[in-house]
Order: sequence, then C-alpha cells, then structure tokens
Amino acid sequence: SITNPRPVVHLRLAGIGGTGVVTVAQILATAAMFDGWDVRGLDQTGLSQKAGPVVSDLTLARGCGASNLVGDGQADVIVAFDQLVGASDQTIRARGADTVVITSSPRTPTGAMISHPEMPYPDRELHERLSQPDERSRIDVDAMAMAERLVGSPSSANVLLLGVAVQTGSIPVSVAAVERAIELNGVAVAANQEAFTWGRAWQHDPGSVDVGASGGADDVMPDPIELPAGLRRRVDQFTDRPLHDLITMLTADLVDYQDEAYAGRFLDTVELAHRCADAGEPAGSFVDSVARSLHKLLAYKDEYEVARLMLLPEARAAAEEVAGKGATVTWRLHPPALKAIGLRRKIAVPAATRPVFAALKRGKRLRGTKLDPFGRASLRRIERQLPVEFEAAIGEICRTWSPAKVDLARSIAELPDQVRGYEDLKLRRVATYRSVLADAMNEYRTHAN
Repeated sequence: SITNPRPVVHLRLAGIGGTGVVTVAQILATAAMFDGWDVRGLDQTGLSQKAGPVVSDLTLARGCGASNLVGDGQADVIVAFDQLVGASDQTIRARGADTVVITSSPRTPTGAMISHPEMPYPDRELHERLSQPDERSRIDVDAMAMAERLVGSPSSANVLLLGVAVQTGSIPVSVAAVERAIELNGVAVAANQEAFTWGRAWQHDPGSVDVGASGGADDVMPDPIELPAGLRRRVDQFTDRPLHDLITMLTADLVDYQDEAYAGRFLDTVELAHRCADAGEPAGSFVDSVARSLHKLLAYKDEYEVARLMLLPEARAAAEEVAGKGATVTWRLHPPALKAIGLRRKIAVPAATRPVFAALKRGKRLRGTKLDPFGRASLRRIERQLPVEFEAAIGEICRTWSPAKVDLARSIAELPDQVRGYEDLKLRRVATYRSVLADAMNEYRTHAN
C-alpha cells in the first residue's frame, strides 16, 4: 500500500552511468504519469554517461509548478544503485531526517581504487553517511547478487531495487503502472518484470527471498558445471553451498585454462585452508579469499589464455549484444613480442584469424615447459613464481593456525588482489605485493610467537 500521500513527492536516484539509472528513472516517471501524477525530471550525467556518477531527480506533483530539481533536504526517497554515488555530497544534501534511503550494497571500485589496489574501500564511511536517525528508513539490499541468482543477470539489479522501493509504499505509484511502464520500455521486459517482482517480494519477506537466492539449505539441484570425477569428489567435500559453487567454478576454469592436474594443484591449497580453518565463520571467508587469490595467480593472462578468452562463446555473445547478430568482430591487441621490438600501439586483428587463435589456445600444453616460446620472458617467469610463493605463505599460516589470527590470515589471503595490470604496470604491482606480503608474514610470525 502507498504510504506517501503528499501532493508533491521528491525522488533522487543515484548510480553509475551505463547501468540503467536513467532507464529506471524513465520507467518510474512513465508509471507515475499512468497513475495521474504530473512528472518533472532532471538527469544529471555530468561529463561521462558511462561509468561516471549519474543522478536522476524526479518530482511527482498533483498539479503543475513543481521544480524538476530536488533541493537540499527535500528528498522523500533516495535510491542509491551505487553506494559511493549515493553517499556523495550532491546526493546527501537532498536527504532529510525522514527520507527513506534504499541502497544496493555491492562494492564498485573507483578508477583510483583500480589504479591503486591498496586503497581500502570506505565501508565504514559509507555506512555512516547513508545512515538515518530511524534505522527503519535505511534499507540495504545486495541487488546485484540477487538479480544474478534469481533472474540470471545482474543487469536487472536496478529494476529489482526499484521493486524494493515501490514495495515500501514511499513511492506513490502502483505496481500495475510500473509493470506497464517496463513493458512499454521494451528492453528485457520479462527479466525486468521478474526482477521488479523479486524486489517487491524481498521487501515483503526478505528471509524467504534470501533463502531462494542462495539456493537454500535443502537445494539439491545438480550443478551445471561438469568436472572430472576425481575433481568432483574433492569439490563436493565443501558442503557450504556458496563456497562449493565458487570452488566448482574456479576449478572448472583451471581445467580449461590448463588441465586436470593444474586444477588439482589449486585444490591442494584450498583443501589445506579448509582443514585448518574448519570452514567456520569468519574462517569461511579465509577459505573464500584463498580460493579467489590462488585462482587469480594461477590463471594469469598469457598468450594462450588471451586466445582462450577471445574464443569463449560468452565473448561472441557480448559482441552480438552490442552490435547485433552477425556482427563483424575485430580484436585490438598489443602482443608483448611486438611491444618488445618497439610497437607502441594496439593492432587490429580481424576475426578471419580465428584459426590461428584456436591453434594458440591448444598450445597451452606448452605453458611453462622448455618448449614454451613465450615462457622465457621475465614477466612470465615471475607469473609462474607468484602462486608458488602464495602457496608457501598459506602453508605456513596453516601450520601455525589459530582462530585468534583469522583476521590477519584473511588479510594476507586477500593480498594478491593487488597484482593487477599488464606488463610494466604489473611488474611494479608485483614488487609492491611481494614487499607487503613479506611484511604481513613477518607480522603473522610475531603473532604466532
């Protein structure tokens, strides 16, 4: 039921360009017009409509004369599709003491955080800035994960959050009007209507929807990812469903990346972390971090891996989503071998060379051997050494494991996330990572004593 009977209602939607902020604003504006409101809106996209901050203001009024810009302290509802944009000064200024604040919790790093992986995500600051005097006026939803699990695509996350907002009753539009507006919009109609319904259901009964989104304790649906029998038996020992699904996915990826033995090496260390941490909380997050970090280090993007990724069906699907069926694909690459002889720019590689990349993909069996034509490069040698060093660190942590040290252990397990970029940039990141890892292990040894 609608709980906001005011003659003028101010809404502010804040998020990242390219994720559908303006689209959701248009859907909401259309629905409000269906319900008889006079609607005025203002989309503030700044200099960048893609990946930059976007704020859309909507004013619903019974009668003309209302401004299309939400003023300081005027917002009845703030929907923050991204917390960083939602906590910005521009958005916060519109908040009043009675404003309903609905946020999506997934982290989206800024460009500065990507360039400087050591920069922490400001979780505490965001929580403080987005908090309301009445905690019931603050609703936080992991919309992206829910949309992925329940609808099959994170691209419907913003519409799911809209469903949450409408179900609170603070946005005075009817469900039927929103569903009609989604249909009129004509983009991913079925998925967006389903996401909208799931958002409403979550607001009504979050516990039931969370169980459905996580698969549920009694969910016995077969895993669609196929693994060799030996690896499947090892993976199935992880009984926590989210951890099981993660390790299944990463193990299967490493089989495709190299082979079954390579994936078995990955499981050796993950199983060790699982045994020493006993998979409890917060120790379970230690196992999760070990799995993600070791996979990252093992699946480094050399020439064979780039060929594999380019030939994945998902890559073709992504191109067709942008350019339509039958799109002509041209890859733009900067091969290290050509860079080494002075080429400073990417070159266009037509799709007609696909057989060459298929052959290069099959050449992965040479990776790390004496016959590997790319393996003698300094960067490739370092990339092969990094997982060895990480495995040794996790082994040492597990030999002296103590629940009192789980936070430090987890922080060490997360350090490989600092290893980003390509070529010279990656080499600089590796040097920093190795230094930080050495200091962290010394601190762990001090705690152990």
